[in-house]
Amino acid sequence: MSSPAELECKKLCVRRCLFAVTFGIAIQYLLLSIFLLLVNFSLLHPIQWVTETFSLVFSVYTWLKITPLISALVLYGIFLGNSFLAVPKYYPSRFAWLCGTFLKKWVSFVLHALLGFLTAWLYAGFLSEEYNVLLRECYEGYCLNERYIFLALGGVYAGLYYFSKERFTGEPEIVFPVIQECKYVKIRSQIYSVIYMSLMKSFVPVMCFVLVYWVASWTVTSRVAAVFDAEPDESFSSLTSIMLSFRLLLYTWILASQILCNMYLLYICFIIVLTTEEHFLIEKGPALNRQEGVTIVEALSLSKVPIAQHLASLDLFNLATSKSSERRQQIFSLSVPGGHPYNWNQLSGQVLSMIDAFTDELTQSRKTAPIQSAYFQKKLPGPMPPATLEAERILIRQYNESFGIRNMMGSPPCRSPPPSCNMTSPAMNPCDRVNDTVEHIGQVINDACRSAFYNIPGFYYLFGEQEGAKTTFILARSQDIIWLTQALAGLCAASLTEDRFGVVQKELPVIIKSFLRLKAELDQICNMNLNGKKLDRNCIALRNAVKRSLYKICTVFGDYIGDLIADMDELRRVQCYVKYLET
Repeated sequence: MSSPAELECKKLCVRRCLFAVTFGIAIQYLLLSIFLLLVNFSLLHPIQWVTETFSLVFSVYTWLKITPLISALVLYGIFLGNSFLAVPKYYPSRFAWLCGTFLKKWVSFVLHALLGFLTAWLYAGFLSEEYNVLLRECYEGYCLNERYIFLALGGVYAGLYYFSKERFTGEPEIVFPVIQECKYVKIRSQIYSVIYMSLMKSFVPVMCFVLVYWVASWTVTSRVAAVFDAEPDESFSSLTSIMLSFRLLLYTWILASQILCNMYLLYICFIIVLTTEEHFLIEKGPALNRQEGVTIVEALSLSKVPIAQHLASLDLFNLATSKSSERRQQIFSLSVPGGHPYNWNQLSGQVLSMIDAFTDELTQSRKTAPIQSAYFQKKLPGPMPPATLEAERILIRQYNESFGIRNMMGSPPCRSPPPSCNMTSPAMNPCDRVNDTVEHIGQVINDACRSAFYNIPGFYYLFGEQEGAKTTFILARSQDIIWLTQALAGLCAASLTEDRFGVVQKELPVIIKSFLRLKAELDQICNMNLNGKKLDRNCIALRNAVKRSLYKICTVFGDYIGDLIADMDELRRVQCYVKYLET
């Protein structure tokens, strides 16, 4: 059962998604108005052109005709909102990704094709009779109108083109802007750029669609004609006839750009409304006068609602870096009655648990990373020593030889004695000996099968886990940790002058230890060469954030570090930050 805080956060997300869908519906009317202004252009009668266009836009006929498209847009908005709010899943192989996302991709495929067709059907209805009917009268009864089929298939093609380019391999991801602005300002600034981008991006796909339609036109028209018992239209039997229909190509280009523009704007609107800052409560009032809302600690603990964790982490970061200390005073305050640092203990405990859990995930992913080369490269007799260690050995040997010093170090003793050594070993139970033999045979068979299967072309591509994929997946979702580490460091730095009760100093050693542990893990990961390349910029961004946080704490508490940290190894590492020697 969901907690009250989780229900409140879900309501907040639903309200924002409803705003995005409403904006998508308004964008439909705006794009339809632009389309009608273009197709009904009249240079000789400009006033009549504008008045007739807007009267048509706001007529009852237009409202009824656009209803199917709005219904499909609402379904697409619900699907897109669920994709944004879902918890990200890790798929170790491409086959697991296909099995886990097949149903979702199929629904997305159908929705994009439906939106493209309904948009083409809606816009074609406002054109002349040459383009807005499927069947037209001819000398033999009814004939297909190939121009209408061309526009309808062009709309479906535009929707599927957007799906294959943006949604087939990738999932919708929320990217928070560097600078927060009013959402209406951001939406207005995006409209112009998206319209221009859609016009440019749709030109080449429309030309590709012309070639595809020319190749498959006879098959399409003959089957549609058989369904409606009509004569097929052969007006576009050649590529030249299609290319000479400038008006049809212009309508198709405008229609494809409208579809792409609507898709991009709806996606951008979801990101804008979901990333708008939200101010959470620091604490709730007494039971008799409890405030409605969600606290930062409650929002940070909602792992099933990732967007709530993102917003709470961003709010805590803004709180720690703000010039105003009003909300920070609530964190440093004591409870009444009791006089306990309840707010700080809850907040620091939740943040540290998230940071430590993230560090544990990184450590586990690094230790359990699959080694791809084990199945494709020949095994060497022994591990190759690092270049730095080998260079040190050469220098030591040269130094000893120059001074005539003998090498007193013998060969390292073997860990297990050779079979020829006469050493008494404890007698093994026959059952244990049989079990060990069976386990060894099973392991040999398992390794042989894996090696044989992984050498099959394409097998590892589908069923193998890429080296470092789990680590890259974890680092790609490290934005919360970037905010939380800097927020916790900012609160610690501000506590020196704002914390009247000294509630922060008690947790400083634990915070520094957690940051040092995360920094050490990131140093190892960023220096690794996984899957033939260095890890992406997420690792560098997170490591720099942790380093800034440590520098901020050590700069403020540099004179008291010796009194705060008892462990000598940690003190030695922290002194590098105090003396500005860490890079």
